[in-house]
Amino acid sequence: MDETETVSNNKKTSQATKNGQEKGKASDELKRKKAVRRNSQGAKENLHKCVQKTNLPKRKREPLQSTRNISDHYPKKKHAVTKQEEFYSMSHSPLGYCLIINNYNFGSTSLGNRKGTEKDKDDLTRVFKKKPFKVEVRDDLQAKDIRNVIKEFAERDHSQMDAFVCCVLSHGEKGSVLGIDGNQVPICELTQPFAECHTLACKPKLFFIQACQGSEAQQGVWMADGHESTTEEGTFEEDSHTAAFQSIPKSADFLIGIASVEHCRSYRHVKNGSIFIQELCKQLEDGCPRNKDINSILTKVNRAVSTQIFQRFKQMPEVRYTLTKTLVLPMKQVS
Repeated sequence: MDETETVSNNKKTSQATKNGQEKGKASDELKRKKAVRRNSQGAKENLHKCVQKTNLPKRKREPLQSTRNISDHYPKKKHAVTKQEEFYSMSHSPLGYCLIINNYNFGSTSLGNRKGTEKDKDDLTRVFKKKPFKVEVRDDLQAKDIRNVIKEFAERDHSQMDAFVCCVLSHGEKGSVLGIDGNQVPICELTQPFAECHTLACKPKLFFIQACQGSEAQQGVWMADGHESTTEEGTFEEDSHTAAFQSIPKSADFLIGIASVEHCRSYRHVKNGSIFIQELCKQLEDGCPRNKDINSILTKVNRAVSTQIFQRFKQMPEVRYTLTKTLVLPMKQVS
């Protein structure tokens, strides 16, 4: 091959290479333009969507709230408490038995007869009949008779009744009440049989005890610019030594109200009855028609008794309870 032919072939090869490069550049340029067009179209579509979104009505912005009150915006579920859960049912008539143990005659002992106790018995009978309870009175019981009557009432059928009340009017010693023979009956022996009574389960069992809790006379205290008691003292007696109720039963639904705090005396007027029982009757008659609960009533009893003076001394009743609901005793309307 001569030199001329070689040069000619080289030129052809160079020209082909150049043409191929130009074609490649053209192809790349075409691809670039297509990509630009696609991107441009996508941008237009996105812009259109953004415009559509901006045309939506604006949501009203809520004012910022303190996180301290966040629970106000997201209230917790509350358990609906029904009246049945809050209050003891008092729908039967009679509501229940009311046992009154009234010991007056202690003539066979060194203890004096309990003058004025008849007034307490009559007033308690009147008040609890209005509730209405079926009132039964037992007079002048020896210790063994007190135990027997307590057992009798605890073994009765209370299924068609809503409550039980026991009032004990007697002398006493620490932790006990006394039979007219001077023998002791521990307070726990009055209450425990009713804790084991199945037909009184979940029903209120109320005990009101008129007796001292000790031989100490409760002294008054000076009050700065306080109200002065104007109670006429009259003739008062003490209900023996003590009748401290050591503790209420472990079972629920008990209430025990006693005339005086532990170690101290309680007083009874020889004609008008005991201070505690008389004030209890008064507050029950006043509060029950106005649907006052028993705790509120007994708080008023405490206040009224504690502000008076008896033989230059004071008296402070005490109430203990394991009630699990609010107790409102209805008062029967008297025509």
